[in-house]
Amino acid sequence: MTKRTERSSTEEGVVWVGHDQVLIVEPGEGGHPEVEVVSRGPAESDATFEGRAIDEVIDWDRVVVTGPAFARTEFERAYVAVTHRPDRLVDVEPKTRRPRARG
Repeated sequence: MTKRTERSSTEEGVVWVGHDQVLIVEPGEGGHPEVEVVSRGPAESDATFEGRAIDEVIDWDRVVVTGPAFARTEFERAYVAVTHRPDRLVDVEPKTRRPRARG
């Protein structure tokens, strides 16, 4: 993992949460997205893994959370337990595909 630069207090970005990885996407210089990957360490507990991911976005004003429902829910609960700021979370439900009409 690379050392992050100091952030402003009005930052926002997208967090994709999986079981073993968290992808963090934020606006970078010139509007180009910057992506950081937080991977679960060998035998790392859920709490430690989630804590490391939360530390990466803790100062953001808005955190858009996406990914599988089980992982998203666990991350959101841990985020709120640490920050006490559920208002910063923006939950995005994945789109479900509708069957195409045959005709």
